[in-house]
Amino acid sequence: AKILGSTCRLLRLIYINTVRKMGDISLNTRYLSSNRGIIKIVQIVLGFVICSLLCTSWYGGRSCFGEGRIGFCSGLNFVVLIINIVLFIINFLNITAWKMERVYSAICMVLFLVAIILIIWFIVEVSNNQTYLIITTVCFIVECLLFLRDVKILQGEASN
Repeated sequence: AKILGSTCRLLRLIYINTVRKMGDISLNTRYLSSNRGIIKIVQIVLGFVICSLLCTSWYGGRSCFGEGRIGFCSGLNFVVLIINIVLFIINFLNITAWKMERVYSAICMVLFLVAIILIIWFIVEVSNNQTYLIITTVCFIVECLLFLRDVKILQGEASN
């Protein structure tokens, strides 16, 4: 009987804490006007622009994930775009995961630097002066800088 009573109290405590935490979820409309919210919106828009630019010139059933360097850039951008949309929704619902987001932003910043190097290497090697690759490179640079700014905000070095 004593164990049953302790178990019931424990379950009730877990239930109350779970309900309380779920009750804390609310729309954070201030997120849309904060620096982090604006950064996330710009990252999502740039992600769609990069997807459009990298996948427009692939004809004849070839994939925009095909060639190694361009494939890495396309794949990275696609995965980061999906994660950014999820993080935008999570932050808009007032669920905070700052430590995870700080690590995510730092990793993305490094990966976007690698993507910038790869796409510049592709442009130089192929001698392809196509405008869409140059615009894509500029978008990658802007995304990398946005991730850097996000890391600084999450570390408290810049204002939100």
